[in-house]
Order: sequence, then C-alpha cells, then structure tokens
Amino acid sequence: MGLETVIEDVLARGRSEAEEIRHATGAERERILQDARAEGAKLLAQREQEARVAVERARIQALARAELESKKVVLSAQKGLLDQVYAGVLDRLSHLAESEGLVQSLLRAHEEEWRNGRVSCNARDADAVRSIVGKNFGATIDCVGGVVIDSADGSRRIDLRFETILADIWRDSIKEVAEVLWPPL
Repeated sequence: MGLETVIEDVLARGRSEAEEIRHATGAERERILQDARAEGAKLLAQREQEARVAVERARIQALARAELESKKVVLSAQKGLLDQVYAGVLDRLSHLAESEGLVQSLLRAHEEEWRNGRVSCNARDADAVRSIVGKNFGATIDCVGGVVIDSADGSRRIDLRFETILADIWRDSIKEVAEVLWPPL
C-alpha cells in the first residue's frame, strides 16, 4: 500500500465525515428553524390575542366616554332649557298685573308679624304696601315683587319675595317638571 492509497483513504474518510457533519448540521439547523418558527407562531398568536383584547377594551372605553359625553350634552341642554323657563317665570312675575292683589294677600296672611315690625317691598308696590301697613313700612328693596317682613328687634325675617317663593316651589317641584318635559325612557 502506497502513500497514495493511504492519502486517498484519509481523504475519502475526511469527505465522508465532512458529509456526515454537513448532514447533521443541516438536520440540526432544520430542527432549530422549526423550533424558532413554532415559537414565533406561538408568540404571534399571543400578541394577536393581546392586541384583540386591548382593541376591545379601547372600544368599550371609547363607547363609554362617548355615552358619558352625550349624557353631559343632553343634561346641559336640559339645564339650559330649565334655566330659560325659570328666567321666563321670574320675568312674568315682575310684570304681573295681579301683583298688588298678591302682595295684599301676603300682608293679610302675615299681619301678626308686620304689626310689630317693618315691611319692605319693591318700588312698584310701595304705595299699595304703605297704604296697608302705614308707619310699619320699612323701605323699598330690589325684588321682583312680594314683601320682606322684619321683626321690630331685627331678630326674625320673613322673606315673601316672589323670587324666594318661586325658588322654593321650583326646588320642590323641579323633578316633576323635568319628568313632564323629559319622561323617563
């Protein structure tokens, strides 16, 4: 056996081992790629699910915000309308033809209080009030109508101004007024 044969044998075995190594690395490479693809697919599915959950949560929050905002707009419009109605009633009270008769009724109903006190009213009703209460007339005040009765010692005040009476009635009946204007669904 010559040197050439030994060299040929060594080369053949080297080629064979190189081929086996290449084949083994190719198989290992394929296994690693499959594992990476599987892991990537699993990660992608997880991220897609997280994205769907986040999108749904954002959609629900956006709807809730929009619903809340629309309720605010509706409530603001309703409050604006109620404020207009209140202002309109107050304006009508200030021009009420029966104002003098109402003031006289208030004075008759509270005669005990003003007999020993002072009565104040607006300038429009001052002459009518003076004619009823005489020396117990106090002063003119800025109001829509009605009277204010102060005790002689100033310890008690009865506020019978139209705007005060309206505010009390309004506060007590605003819910019913709103239900008439906007019945619950």
